[in-house]
Amino acid sequence: MQVIKSSVIYLGSSILNKAIPFLLLPILTKYLSPEEYGVLSIFQLMISFFIAFVGMAIHTNVSKNFFKYTKKQTSLMIGNILIILLLTTLLYFIITLGMVFFCEEIFSVPSNWVAIIPILSLMFMINTINLTILRNQDKAVLFGIYEIANTAVNMCVTILLLLMYHYSWYSQAVGITIAYTLFFIISLFHLRKNGFIILKYNRAEAKKILKLSIPLIPHAVGGIIITLSDRFFIEKMVGLEMVGIYSVGYMFGMVVILFTDAFLKAWSPWFYKLLSNTDNLNKIKIVKYTYLYILATFIIAFVISIFAKLIIPYVLDARYLGAEIYVFWIAIGYSVQGVYKIFFPYLVHISKTSFLAVSTVIAAGVNLILNYFFIREFGTIGAAYSTVLSFIVSASLVFWYQNKHFKMPWFYI
Repeated sequence: MQVIKSSVIYLGSSILNKAIPFLLLPILTKYLSPEEYGVLSIFQLMISFFIAFVGMAIHTNVSKNFFKYTKKQTSLMIGNILIILLLTTLLYFIITLGMVFFCEEIFSVPSNWVAIIPILSLMFMINTINLTILRNQDKAVLFGIYEIANTAVNMCVTILLLLMYHYSWYSQAVGITIAYTLFFIISLFHLRKNGFIILKYNRAEAKKILKLSIPLIPHAVGGIIITLSDRFFIEKMVGLEMVGIYSVGYMFGMVVILFTDAFLKAWSPWFYKLLSNTDNLNKIKIVKYTYLYILATFIIAFVISIFAKLIIPYVLDARYLGAEIYVFWIAIGYSVQGVYKIFFPYLVHISKTSFLAVSTVIAAGVNLILNYFFIREFGTIGAAYSTVLSFIVSASLVFWYQNKHFKMPWFYI
């Protein structure tokens, strides 16, 4: 089956892609104190936060329409996406410039670095659009090359600046900037060369893009709050040192994403193509693979938590010992998030993305409340508990809504 074959390729590229930062982890934990690693983590979180506003998950339009549109229609859509991204980038760049004048640092990150984050977000989104097209064309190998090369450039620059120039956490900030810039240029060239850009404003097309994407802003922000706000709470309630230790444990728990994202990258185009003919046999096929996927994600979470407990004492600097206690709960949390992600495309398919905003905002509100009370009651581990429960809330809501508006044989295959 093509989806399995592509999944194997995506899994291989994802493992290689994520292996590079893990191989770098012993170096980072040796040369960066937990406080410095905490600042780096918060900088990376801020990039994710800005991507939600600048990018609005706008590449979802490409996934949804790739098999419906002609090549010319797709190129016009991407051209209008680029125009919208340029406008949103300009807006948030002006806002961050204003922040530079009033704040020397924001959550321990120097404000001059915060100011360039909207531009980094634009570059990230252009690369994401290019990768989305490659995925829908089923060019899994080329997709993997782009993804791995991006991370490799980032890590090589980081190691050079860290080991030779002792550039602290700024080493990876510069590595991110150089990698994003390089692949922004490469992605634009690739899109242009393959005729995927018609840079002509079309009001009707822009309206359709925004209708799908704007509801995804609160959805994306809510998702970021669930996955990232714990670090901000830990910084203020426990200390920056614990942000660094917790973030290292979090990285190990997030290995679940290697497997869920690899599968979903292959699943998405196959899923949308199958739903273009929604007979009962296709629905049964989708449900069976969904159940297998859910079972596999939880098995993987248990394996990862056991492996992390064994390996962490040997690969991390002694200052980071204790990170292993967070791995199990984070791995379970990301298994639940993987369940949520497999129901997400149904809402895109039926153009009900507005509910994603509702469900994620509810889950984000639960997360903020739980983070405060759980961290106060249990310490840093409370942040991991709140992550799991928040993902359960969002996954449950999206499953309920999907089953209400798009019937699938979940209970009678």
